[in-house]
Amino acid sequence: MNVIAAYSGGALPAAIGIIRLSGEGSFTLLDKMFKPKCRVPSEKRDHAKLYYGKLVNADGQTVDLCTAACFKAPHSYTGEDMAEIYCHGSSAVVDAALKTALRLGAKSAEPGEFTRRAFLNGKLDLCKAEATADLIYSTSELSARAAASQLSGSVSNEISALRETVAAALAHFYAVCDYTDEDIDPFDCEKAAETLDSVADSLDRLYDGFLRSGAVREGIRIAVIGKPNAGKSSLFNALAGFDRAIVTSEAGTTRDVVEEVFTLDGALFRLSDTAGIRDAESLAEEMGIKLSRETAEKAQCVICVFDGSAPLSDEDKKAAALIPEGVCRCAVINKSDLPLKLSEKTVSELGFENVFTLSAKDRSGLSPLLELLRSLIPDLSGTLITSPRQAALLKTAAEALRLSAGSAQSGMTADAFLSDAERALSALGKITGDTADADIASEIFSRFCVGK
Repeated sequence: MNVIAAYSGGALPAAIGIIRLSGEGSFTLLDKMFKPKCRVPSEKRDHAKLYYGKLVNADGQTVDLCTAACFKAPHSYTGEDMAEIYCHGSSAVVDAALKTALRLGAKSAEPGEFTRRAFLNGKLDLCKAEATADLIYSTSELSARAAASQLSGSVSNEISALRETVAAALAHFYAVCDYTDEDIDPFDCEKAAETLDSVADSLDRLYDGFLRSGAVREGIRIAVIGKPNAGKSSLFNALAGFDRAIVTSEAGTTRDVVEEVFTLDGALFRLSDTAGIRDAESLAEEMGIKLSRETAEKAQCVICVFDGSAPLSDEDKKAAALIPEGVCRCAVINKSDLPLKLSEKTVSELGFENVFTLSAKDRSGLSPLLELLRSLIPDLSGTLITSPRQAALLKTAAEALRLSAGSAQSGMTADAFLSDAERALSALGKITGDTADADIASEIFSRFCVGK
C-alpha cells in the first residue's frame, strides 16, 4: 500500500471536513472506513460521484454519516487512485477518520505531497505547481486571477514554445554537423543569431512583466504624508473603510506608521498612515518622522495631504519635498467642508499633477482620488510572471541567448555558441520542471499546506 492521507479542508470546526487519500490501495482502504448505503465497492463506483454512507473507525463503529467519492487514475488530481471523504467538520470526526486511515496502513501526507505526486505523474509542471500555491495564498481577486491564468498554462505554454524554438535551432546545427552527406539546408549563423535574439527579447518582456507583478504579489503600496492635523488619519480611515487610525485635534497623534489593507476592483492596496512632518518635539516624534520618510521611499504612490482651511506653510513644503522621484505624486486638499484658504493651483505649483479637493471627515469627494488609485492597478493581459524563481531563470536564459547569438554572429567556435544556448535551454527547462533537480522541486512544494 502506498497511500497518503491528510485533512484537506479549512480551519475546524467547519460545516464540512475533507479527508483526502491518494495512492495505490486508496480504494481498498476507503472500503474499510466508509460503508456506502448502496453497498457498491469503491472499484465499481462511478468516477467522481458522491455516495452517501457511514464513516467507521478501525473497530467498525460509526463516527459520522457523510459522503465519499472515488477519483480513478489517471483522471485524478494526483494522477493516482484518489478518494475523498466529506464528513462533518468536527475536530473529533476528522481526528477519528485520520487515525483510522493511519491504523489501516496509510501514512501522513507531507506538505504539498499531493501536488508533488501530481507533478511526478505528469499532471502539472512546476509552473502550474507554483501557481497552485499562489492561488492558495492569494490575498486579492487580482492575485487569484493571475494565479488561475498560470494554472491554466499561460506561463508553461509560452516558455515551452520559446524553449522549442531554441532547441530547433540547436537541432539544425547538430544535424548539419553529424550528417554531412545528407541533403540538409546549411546552418545560417546570421539567421540563428536573429532567432536567439528574438527569443531573448521575448524573455525580457516576460521579465518586465515580473517587475510589474509586484503589485499583484504584495499589493500596491500607498503612503499618506503631510503636516500634523492636515487630516492624514481621517483620509487613511476613509480609504480603509473604517476607523483604523486614531483621529484627534492634538498635533503629533500618529507617532508610528499605521498600516491597513483594502481592495479596489479586486486589487490589494497597502495603505500607510505616517507621522506628521514638522520640527519634532520629542525623540518618539523624531523617530516617527524618520519612518514617514522611509515609508514614502518604498511606496508606489504617495498622497500628500494639505489642510485646505489654512494657507500653505513651510511644513507643507517639507512634506511635499519628501516624495521621491519616480512614484505617483498625488495631493489632497482636505477639509473642503470648511472655508478653503488653499487653492489647487497653489498646490500644483509644488510639483503635483494630480490634485484633489475633498473632505475626509464626511468622506465626500473621494471618487476622483479612487479613480487615480484604480489607474495604478497593473494590466493582467498577456503572460504575467509572479515567481521570483522563474524571473531569475528568465534573466539567466536571456543573457545566455544573447551571448550565444553574439558568438554565432562573430564566427566564434561552435563550442562557444552551443555552450551558452544549452545553458539557456537548461534555465528554461528549470522553469517548467523539465530539467529541474529534486532540491528545486522540494523547495517549491515546501510552500504548500498539508493536504494539498
